[in-house]
Amino acid sequence: MKKILLIVCGLLMWASATQAQIFYKVSGNGLEKPSYIFGTHHIAPLSVIDSVAGARKALADADRIVGEIDMTMGQMQLAAALQPFMMAPTDSTLRDLIAPADYERISEKFKEYAPMPGLTLDALSMMRPMVAQSIVSLSSLSKDLPGYNPQEQLDGYFQTEGKKAGKEVIGLETPEMQGRLLYTFTPITRQAADLVEMLDHPEKITEQSKKLNASYLAQDLDALLKLTEVDDSHSEFVTALLDRRNADWLTKLPAILSEGSCFVAVGALHLAGPKGIVEGLRSLGYTVEPMMKK
Repeated sequence: MKKILLIVCGLLMWASATQAQIFYKVSGNGLEKPSYIFGTHHIAPLSVIDSVAGARKALADADRIVGEIDMTMGQMQLAAALQPFMMAPTDSTLRDLIAPADYERISEKFKEYAPMPGLTLDALSMMRPMVAQSIVSLSSLSKDLPGYNPQEQLDGYFQTEGKKAGKEVIGLETPEMQGRLLYTFTPITRQAADLVEMLDHPEKITEQSKKLNASYLAQDLDALLKLTEVDDSHSEFVTALLDRRNADWLTKLPAILSEGSCFVAVGALHLAGPKGIVEGLRSLGYTVEPMMKK
């Protein structure tokens, strides 16, 4: 269940209390102008920007906006890139993966979370279970998390505002890379088991998400650390989700930063910890300073 929350609720913080910030200034190492890094959380309201001193000015002053992927490419293009990874093997439909009694039970529960009338679990039969998990999670949050608006996310907001101002938007990875990780890394049988657990206990998503959101808004990393801890069975996924991607981004960021001031907005989990991009940039010779919250 905690692995599901890491995927759906966004990339949060993974750090010690000495890094209790979500906004950093990057300078030195030959940079003519400073750049900034903002740690995002996918279910936080846009108003969090105004609680971080200097964030809007940094966004306005930056030459380019950098994110995990380019979210301004358009929904149709993004969906086309993700679709191949969302499809299940022909011998692994939801009915193949889930015991009949469990399937009938969760099929009825799924109807409560369908985003449109008539959408059933059978309609998603050829999709990987992770697709249904995402639908249930987003629907649950829309109903039960005060202020949550799936159409307003920090990552997309920063990129959209940048593009409207004529700034270049750069993705650190492609949608295909994210799709492969999110939909295919976890064995499909494990995804099916997680879907059954989610629909049997949907209240857990809302309860945990409220705690995660409150901790993020307070920039309380001690609380976030406790909420986002995962057991050993999910350690490989966390390594792929965080450490490997951080290492890849750190090979790309120096060239990007050298070409002009950037506003980098990525999931806050990627900022922190010894393998995070904050420490990674410091090890490359940059000065990375936390900006104080208001």
